[in-house]
Amino acid sequence: MNPQIDVKLDDFRASYVQNLGLKSPAMSHFHAHNTLELFYLCNGERLYIINDKYYPIKKGDLVLIDSETIHRTAPTTVPDYERILIQIPKHYLQNINCIEFSPLKCFQYDSPVVILPKKEQTIIETMLYNIIDEASTQEEGYKASIQMYILQILIRSNRYTNHSSSARPERKNQFHKYISQVVMYINKHYMEPITIDMLADKFYISNSHLARTFKKVTGYSIIQYLNITRIRTAKMLLRQTNLSIMDISEKVGYNNVTHFGRIFKNATGYTPTEYRKISQT
Repeated sequence: MNPQIDVKLDDFRASYVQNLGLKSPAMSHFHAHNTLELFYLCNGERLYIINDKYYPIKKGDLVLIDSETIHRTAPTTVPDYERILIQIPKHYLQNINCIEFSPLKCFQYDSPVVILPKKEQTIIETMLYNIIDEASTQEEGYKASIQMYILQILIRSNRYTNHSSSARPERKNQFHKYISQVVMYINKHYMEPITIDMLADKFYISNSHLARTFKKVTGYSIIQYLNITRIRTAKMLLRQTNLSIMDISEKVGYNNVTHFGRIFKNATGYTPTEYRKISQT
């Protein structure tokens, strides 16, 4: 297979990447999608950072990320890195009627990491390659075929989520420990006034050291990450409620609705009103 394949079909994406050696890159910053995400590590190791938690991912692991979940990956000291990434629009799974099985719940496990036995790794890896082939060739019925492969993968992975061995504990080193605490605090209190000075006082860290280390670990300044967290919730409220723009602005921590609108448009390319309109059509 080519060292890199990236196929996009509207909101659906199938991607394969192979990086050899120790120079496999980290994602430059945290991000979130309005799609579901399925990540499978074919070879090597990777550190998956989801919200404020750090998960070591090994060959044959499957990671299931819910929509609008903030995450990024980073390299380890293990050479070679090969992965398959599938981004799935929710409507691919919402219209499937399954007896005693909910595909969407697979993206809401306590641990996002599913550790598969070797035999199951081979089966799921084959289905993932088939998804890439279907997306690339786009022969008649390819969308239905992709949907069926995704459903099969989720059904099979679901069988291993209730075993104690299926949840590898998160890993934190000292370098990430207090930044993880800061991220956790922001995730919980984003609707309140938050400043760098306040966080520095709360966590007994100098302003400059906190700002520098936070940027190094997350790829964002504290203000940028705070805005991302607030805008993620604002997008959800715009899609799922009839609250006014002003009410949403206040709920996510912006007292000035004009400032909220400016930050929202910078982040999404749309005003809050425009986003609500296109997301509800």
